[in-house]
Parts: sequence; structure tokens; C-alpha cells
Amino acid sequence: MYRAVHADRGGRIIVADHPALAYDGARHVPFAYALPLPSDAAVVPVAREAFAAERSGKPRRLGAGRLAAAALLPAGHLRTQLPAYADATDRAELEPRPYAAVAANDAGGLVVAALLLDRDPTHDAEAFPRAEVAKRVDAGLRAHPGDRLVRQLARCAREYGCHGAANAFFGRWECALPMAAPQAERPPASVRPRRDGEAEPTEPAAFHPSAEEVAGLAREHIAAGGTLLSFGRACEGEPLLAARETEEAIARIRTVTGGGTIHLETNGAAPGGLRRLASAGLESLTIRLVSARAATYEAIHGPIGYRFPDVRATLRIATELRLSLSVLVLVLPGLFDRPDELDALVALLADVPEGTALLLRDLHADPHRALDLVPAGEPIGVPRALARLREELPHVRIGAFVRPLAKVPHVP
Repeated sequence: MYRAVHADRGGRIIVADHPALAYDGARHVPFAYALPLPSDAAVVPVAREAFAAERSGKPRRLGAGRLAAAALLPAGHLRTQLPAYADATDRAELEPRPYAAVAANDAGGLVVAALLLDRDPTHDAEAFPRAEVAKRVDAGLRAHPGDRLVRQLARCAREYGCHGAANAFFGRWECALPMAAPQAERPPASVRPRRDGEAEPTEPAAFHPSAEEVAGLAREHIAAGGTLLSFGRACEGEPLLAARETEEAIARIRTVTGGGTIHLETNGAAPGGLRRLASAGLESLTIRLVSARAATYEAIHGPIGYRFPDVRATLRIATELRLSLSVLVLVLPGLFDRPDELDALVALLADVPEGTALLLRDLHADPHRALDLVPAGEPIGVPRALARLREELPHVRIGAFVRPLAKVPHVP
């Protein structure tokens, strides 16, 4: 039996004697799919009254002073259940975060309802110790006085915890290239589809770098050992809406270095700009979405000036251009694992090239309020949903991370 875990109003995490419950997006269910809590996960209080189970299994509220607790998992993990709590409809939304159900095992150790989907040491939190990041950023600022792009990345690395920005100061792995592109989404307050689990920006990038500034940073990064140059990260708007500026930057990068993979993450808002970017040297593309069903997509993303058929068109054009392709699905248990959602995702990916990546990461959301945005449905469970995707999409690689082209396994 797994025991319930809750928090008090002081934020202390407490193990109770009651059996643990979780929420599957439709109802309270027994806690399951236990994984030992990763060392770099956080357990946080949720400002809602916790649920646990009676010995009979019947749900019971624990009282107003006993708050739910949730785990926030490092990238590469995927939650399978949500924390069990009573929503407070008279209060504002919870801070949108990737809340996962947490419990305690018989020995008192904390466990989380999750699975380890993918592993890439370049994304591990231990590779980004705060003191070392600060030291590297300070050195980078001294080496590039007056460089506006370096100053922007310094802020992203220090204040927002962006790994892609921090890597610019280490000269390794993926480097984020913010362009201050305009926004193409206005999602409800209960969801944040832009969050990637590795950066927590409080405001979008506002500085518009020149192509020469972007290319200079890219050249230095690749020369130092970096492998991936990425447009469209968490603080960014929609780079396809700044296609001319992004095209100029990509073309300029390729005049100063032939190394590394040039990558772009998009919501697919403006498919017309993609051919220009590919001609300039774009090699890799990730299309980010919460759902492959048009009605669900539009309810959660809040698209501005585009609709879901544009996303489909972007996917089709990327396939035609033979870009290295990833589809990033942001997973909310209770939504992702509905049969109709899976039907739509399978249909969307049925004709993508072999070796296309299906990347799965937790959606940052207030779970109850996000689920209220769409009609009720009957989930089958995240593990069963994954098994179905693996069976019906054998040509697709399921993981969590974009890899540089040199790391993508060759598919004959």
C-alpha cells in the first residue's frame, strides 16, 4: 500500500496513514506506477485541500489545513497521474506547473506516479550548478562588453534557469538563439504551452538581434564545441512569424560556420515561411502541440491568426523538405490518454518519415482548470496510451529530447 503525502500550511511535507489517491483526469483512483522520487525532483505544496482514501478505498478530504503535495519532475520523466485534491472554484488558477502525484512507500520513501521516458546527460540539472553557471556568465559578459545578445542570454541563464542560454557560456551542446519573435498564442491562464521544463521565463525576450550578432555567437559556440543552434525556445515567440529575420540569421550563420545543427521549435503558425528557412540552412524542426484534435488544440493554445490546419500544413511541408522532424506533445494525464486524442495523434503521425521523433513532456497547467477547457472524456491511462503509440507508430522514435543530427540513429 502506498501512503498519502500532504503538506501543511507551512510547506512541510507529511506522510499520512491513509492510502494514497491520485487523479487520472476523470476521477480519483489508487496511486500507481510508482517510481522512486528522482534526486533532482522537487516536492511542492499545492494550495488545495488534499484527498486520501479510506481503508475501503473511498475518497476522503483531509481537511482545509492539509494541502495536496505534488512532485515536479526533471526533463525525461513523464508523469502518469495527477495529485488528488479538491479544486477551489472560487479561487484563481494554480500556478501552471507539471504537477505529478506523489506518495510514500512502506519504508517511508517518497515515490512519484511517473516513468522514465528518455535520458540525455546534456539536460541533467547536475550539469548546470548555479554557482558555475554564474561564474561562466560573468566571464562571458567580461569577454563581450556591450554585446546585446550575450546580455540577453546572461539574463535567461541566471534569472530563468534556461539551459540553452547557459550552454552559450559553456560552449557546449545546445545554444538558444532568441529573436524576440511575436507571439502567436494566447492560451488560457491555466496552461503554459511554451514551458519546456528547463526554463522559467517571467517575460518574453524583447531584444531583436541582428543577423550578424546571431551569427557571431553561433560561430563562437560551434568553435568551442557546441552542437545545436536553436531558435524558438521558451522565452521566445513564434519564429515563423519573424521568418525574414530568422532566414537572414540562418543564412549568415552558414556563411561563418558549417558545423552544428540549426534547429527551430514552432507551433506551426505560419507554414509559408518554412521553405525560406530550409533554403537558408535550417536542418531540424520541432512542432509543439498539446493535442492533434483541432477543437482541443485551439481551446488550449489560443491561436492568434492561425488555426490547426496551418499546423498540419507545417508538418506536411517539413516532411516534403526532408527536415529532421520532431513532434513535441505536451502531456496532461486525463487528456493525452483519451482514445479520441490518441486516434488523432496516430492519424497525424501516420505518414511522417521513418525516424521522426515523438517527444513527450509534461504540460505546465492547473490540471483541473485545464481539463475544464474541453468536454469531459474517459482516459485509458498514460502507460496504456504509450503502449498504443509504440504499437501503431513503429516508424516513430518516442523520447523527450531533440538531438543534433550527428546523434540521430541512421535509418536505412
